[in-house]
Amino acid sequence: MSHDQEFSLEDIKASARRLVMAGQDVRKKLDELTVQALTRRDLAEQQVREVLAAIAEGISLGTAERTDELRAALTDALSGMDDALGHAAEAIHLALGEAHSRAQEFTEQEVKQGWLELKHLEQTFLEIVGDVAQGANDLVRQEMTSMVEHARHSGTGTGNRVRGAAEELGNRLRVTAHEASDAGRRAALEIGSRVATLASRKLSEIAGRIGKKAEDLKPK
Repeated sequence: MSHDQEFSLEDIKASARRLVMAGQDVRKKLDELTVQALTRRDLAEQQVREVLAAIAEGISLGTAERTDELRAALTDALSGMDDALGHAAEAIHLALGEAHSRAQEFTEQEVKQGWLELKHLEQTFLEIVGDVAQGANDLVRQEMTSMVEHARHSGTGTGNRVRGAAEELGNRLRVTAHEASDAGRRAALEIGSRVATLASRKLSEIAGRIGKKAEDLKPK
């Protein structure tokens, strides 16, 4: 997509830092920021990774300046990322379902690659936050690492969304364990570019519905 230059990775990182430092509705605002950043790009693996890393780095920098309430700030911020990735999982699920039903336009391999990408979304999230934690100061590193380890055992909202969607799509695609294993060993695990673009549009639609619902709930 062409909007990424208008909202660079440095912009994303700086925005995440400012939101965490401000301490106002951090979870909601990090959810909105992450969704906004993802919709400016295709929902392909490398671009998702870049956005998540920028957000996580901004969170790390912002929480480092809120040592008096570091745990609460980190919890809210990472929960906001998790919420946003839940929306992204829904968008990818919808895009893959649509692509599967449009067999004349999308190849089976494109859809299966997208299915694998969806399955790995939670793992990608936790891996990136864990990596960013290693470059943080001692206090932030300790808290972020602890939260990642806890999430690996207890799960995330993203993981809950992913498991149901991946199982449903796997049944529809009749992806065998052997096929999944072979595909998993290939280097090209990204969603086909057309499916990734479709998923980004679906995420924009989801964000629009959420925004409209929030607006409707405001006192008149």
